Amino acid sequence: MHQIINRERGVALIVVLLITALLIALVFEFAYGTRVSLQAAMNFRDSQRAFFLARSGPAIFVKYKALKDNLPQGEWGVIPLVSASDTELKIRWEDEAGKIDIHGLRKENAAFTWLTELFRRKNVSQEILDTLVDPTKQRQLLTELHRFMKDEDYNKIAPYVTLYSQPADRININTAPEDVLRSVLATKTTISVSAILSRRKDQPYTSAELTTDMSDFVAISNVSKVYFFATVGSYTKQIETVIDGSTPVYWRSL
Repeated sequence: MHQIINRERGVALIVVLLITALLIALVFEFAYGTRVSLQAAMNFRDSQRAFFLARSGPAIFVKYKALKDNLPQGEWGVIPLVSASDTELKIRWEDEAGKIDIHGLRKENAAFTWLTELFRRKNVSQEILDTLVDPTKQRQLLTELHRFMKDEDYNKIAPYVTLYSQPADRININTAPEDVLRSVLATKTTISVSAILSRRKDQPYTSAELTTDMSDFVAISNVSKVYFFATVGSYTKQIETVIDGSTPVYWRSL
């Protein structure tokens, strides 16, 4: 009888140990599932915060004009107003009036002459120009040029062309890249591109300083392409937009 009781006690101990092990496994599984759900919720929260922070960029850019005035074109800068701790909003802007406008391009336009010279300088086939002036193939997005151009050729000219410049037949002398300046001034040997680049580095041109032989230029413009790069935690979202004065005329999430 004593032996039977000892055996029952041994079985009971084993059962208790098995139940304890099972409960521990259930607790750890529950804790792990809770941590996974919590992390997923935090990731979603950060993703949404990053997206809406990037979406707020155009309004911030329009409201605080000093952001553009204090940040050189083409360089990334942090917006301190909304950047703190794990949150950061960076911007980079480009002046669309410093580029050659290909919207509604015609062979009789000055822009066609400039574009011809730009293609020559960048070693891009001139045959593409016939496609650009075809009214049945008007573009709403610059990236649509990929339909007619190889990636290599597109990447060569994309930084120098736009669909949003105002006025379309003028170039901003203060923001145009060197290749655009040389394309515009290819037939005007009396104006030195090097002198323009050197002068505007220290002091931007004013409208009153643009002489008659600089009739292809303007000194101010209101249309900018702006990139907003928002980071919250480990998540980033990027917005590309074109702003005409204070009105966004185009934007997309990258």
